[in-house]
Order: sequence, then structure tokens, then C-alpha cells
Amino acid sequence: MNYLIDPQGHWWRWPSATLAERLGYADPDFDLAGYAARNLGYVWLVVEEHATLMQFRAGMVSPAAVNSLKPYLRKAVAAKPVALVVYASGWLEEVYIESAPLLARLDELAPLREPRMRDQFIAMSHQPREWLYHAHQNLSSLFEVWRFEGGQYSEPVRRYLQNSGLIDRTVLIEHRDKDLYVNASGNGFTIYDNFQMNRVAGRRISDQPDRAYGAWVESSYRTCYESGIPALEDVDAIIEEPDHDPRRRRYQRMILPWQNKDGERILTGSSLLNAQLAIPLNIDSAKPKAI
Repeated sequence: MNYLIDPQGHWWRWPSATLAERLGYADPDFDLAGYAARNLGYVWLVVEEHATLMQFRAGMVSPAAVNSLKPYLRKAVAAKPVALVVYASGWLEEVYIESAPLLARLDELAPLREPRMRDQFIAMSHQPREWLYHAHQNLSSLFEVWRFEGGQYSEPVRRYLQNSGLIDRTVLIEHRDKDLYVNASGNGFTIYDNFQMNRVAGRRISDQPDRAYGAWVESSYRTCYESGIPALEDVDAIIEEPDHDPRRRRYQRMILPWQNKDGERILTGSSLLNAQLAIPLNIDSAKPKAI
């Protein structure tokens, strides 16, 4: 079932010829429900078998619409997850299974004024004690190997990477002349069309077609190199290659510091794509800057 909730808090079963005519598009040849949610202050509610989806634009949802939605959402989230699909100069997704945080989040997002463009590169860190629950099984097992081997990059480590398939999505990084260089890379990185990570051994990790993304990635590895502390992050990045459309990549990344046989610190970065990752929008960063 589909509904559109208008700024007065009225619910319309969608599609509706009456509402379409009221919106000025009696015979639309485009996605009118999506347009109304992005531009006219409507909330588009889609009730599916396993989840309820709610799409709207941050900063454009009226108090009447919020008040109209809350009683329904309290019951809906008790039965199945509710996903917020929020437009804030770019799409963001969040999923809730409890009513209190869902309704609080709606109250936060609805009145935002002119939310700015989301950051191109967003990362959410997990604490080591949570990795067993938040990391993909292959990544959490790699962390256990790191602990068992005492951070020594050894044959069992290489064997695990190979047997688990992580080798295809792992880069090996070494520090040289104050920079971080790619020593080896798997062939499973498909960010770019005309650039392959497995052919860049000997180049800086920052040396990528999207210079901003390369610098951001390099900073993450440098933090791990300097601190010696492993890192697990959910990443949502919009990556640009010259003469290509921007691409969104969502993945979970684990960076681990090791010692090689010469006692030098090296790093591995292993990542797994996950298009379902949803990193919450930082409310403070979305508020307009004071002038």
C-alpha cells in the first residue's frame, strides 16, 4: 500500500487521480509521489511485507504531518522495521525497530532548515568490543587472527586472507619516505572504470583518480599507522572519476597494523561492499552555518 501525507496531515491513498489533479499533474509522465516528497512537503509512505518505508525531504515536513504520522508509526514499528529515506541534498537511509528513537528522529529531521549537501565521505567507527556483533564475519575473524598472531604478519594471516576470499578486497600498505604506499592489492576493487588498484603496487595510496577520495582514504590509514590501533568503519562515499558520473560506494572497512619479519609496521585494509549500510545523518552538520 502507498500513501501520501500532505502538509495539512491528510492521508491520501496513492495513486489518487484527485490528488494528482490537485497537484497540477492530472496525467503525470514522471514519478509524482517522489516529486511531492522531495519538493512539496509531502511524506510518501510505502507499506511492504517486511518493512515500512517513509520518504520525505528534511526541513519540509509540517508539524501537522508529523502529528498525523506518529500514532501510525508507533504501531507500525512494533510489527516490522521502519526505514526513513530522507532527502537532504542527497539521499540518506536509516532503519528503526523501536518507536522512541524513530519518533525522536522524525522530530529532528522534519524542521531542519536548508540542510546542506551531505559530506562526500562519511564514516562511522565501531568500538573493538562491538566488532563481534557489528563486523562482517570474515572481518571479525580477521581481527581474531590479528590478535592470535600478536599483530605479526605471518603465513597463517596470508592463508586466512586467501581462504576467506578477503585477499581480493585487501590492500597491503607500507610506510616509505613519510608517505603510505601500496605494496600489493587484490583485484576486487571496482570503484573506477579506468584505474585498477591491483596495478598500483609502488604508488601512494592517495594516488587515485578522485584525489579528494584518495586523500581521505590516506588519512584513515595514516591514523591507524601512527596510533597502532585497529579500525573498523562503515563507509558511505561518493567517488568521482574524471569524465564519469559520481558513484556511491557503501562498504565496511577494517584497517589493521602488523609487524613484518623485519619488525617494520605495515597495514592491511580489507573491505566488503554492503549497499544496505545506513549511516545516520549528523544533525549538527546538516544545520545551516551561522553567518
